[in-house]
Amino acid sequence: MDKKKFLFLRLSKKKRNLLLIILAFLVFLGIYLIHIQKDMSDFGVCYRGGQRILRGEMLYRVSDGHLQYKYSPASALFFSVLTFLPYEVAKLIWYFSQVFILFLILSMSYDLLPSKQKKKAAVLLLSFLVLLKFVAREIELGQVNIFIIFLLLLMVKSLLEREEVRGGVLWGFSLYFKPYALVFLPYFLLKKRIKLVTSGMGMLILGFILPAIFYGFKQNLQVIKEWPKTLSLSTPSLISQYDNASLHSFFLKNIPAGQRETALVFSIFMALVIGFFLLWMMLLARRKGLKEPEALESSYLFILIPLFSPLAWYYNYLYSVLAVVLLISLVNKFSPALKSILIANLVAIGASLVEVMGHKAFRFYTQHSLVVVSYLLILAYLFYSRVKSLR
Repeated sequence: MDKKKFLFLRLSKKKRNLLLIILAFLVFLGIYLIHIQKDMSDFGVCYRGGQRILRGEMLYRVSDGHLQYKYSPASALFFSVLTFLPYEVAKLIWYFSQVFILFLILSMSYDLLPSKQKKKAAVLLLSFLVLLKFVAREIELGQVNIFIIFLLLLMVKSLLEREEVRGGVLWGFSLYFKPYALVFLPYFLLKKRIKLVTSGMGMLILGFILPAIFYGFKQNLQVIKEWPKTLSLSTPSLISQYDNASLHSFFLKNIPAGQRETALVFSIFMALVIGFFLLWMMLLARRKGLKEPEALESSYLFILIPLFSPLAWYYNYLYSVLAVVLLISLVNKFSPALKSILIANLVAIGASLVEVMGHKAFRFYTQHSLVVVSYLLILAYLFYSRVKSLR
């Protein structure tokens, strides 16, 4: 064993890296063949949407049941490129592209931090372990959230580099897939990022027009009208579903049955409180003259995506990647008591697995959307970091 290790170290750095890449590829290929290949149902929905738009067919059909296409017509154009390949080949390409982008977003999250308090490899490994359960489910379904996070992190990078037009294009492009990034709109307006908003809206308008290439303008208008209708019909019944982990779902599940109005009041109140603390963070950054405050503020906004989304499944908390990387980097800056609580909370997030908790405890945890409590605590730590100017 020592001899093999010695031989590995004798290789040039380029050859060692190549060998590690090949080994990683084989490991992830094995994971795909053994487990992932038999699912990726959400990617199947996207692939079918790409096929339909090329044929000029309606995207949104009640007959599709649970696996309805719910993204914009423009996103179907994006997926249509993959439909020129056989489905199984397209699946494999999407899988490996998501794995590759996952490691990019982890690395980018670290690079976006105003200061680096711990070594990159350690921070990224710990962050990956915290988020692994979300990553696994995301990739198993063949979802699109990893790609959206990638676009939004590039947008944050553009913000830090004062490249507003580029940031707006990335923001608008992300909206083709899911409306999650609209949570940034009030923030951009408060920051007076008018160029960013304008270019983003321009990108969005382009996305509404492009499907007319296949539909013609009249049918394209009909398809666009069907999109919000599909969302409005399918969403209400899913808000209180077992594995919905939004803020509103949390209150619906934990307030006595028949008190839906009370749950709504609590949800609105908490949303206003969360928004107030974000505004406070922005004012503190301006008062203290902090450089690059957007990294921390964006990490806060990323968490609002699953908290505020009506359909926030547990794996949507993968959007917390920037916040998790930031707090793990800063962990030694907190007092011993706060550090212990933070570590315990991160462990609770990462270890909330049926294999660790047991079926009964895991079902209780999921059924009551208790991950929301963990992420409200994460928001509190981000706010505290700004108050104490931790960087």
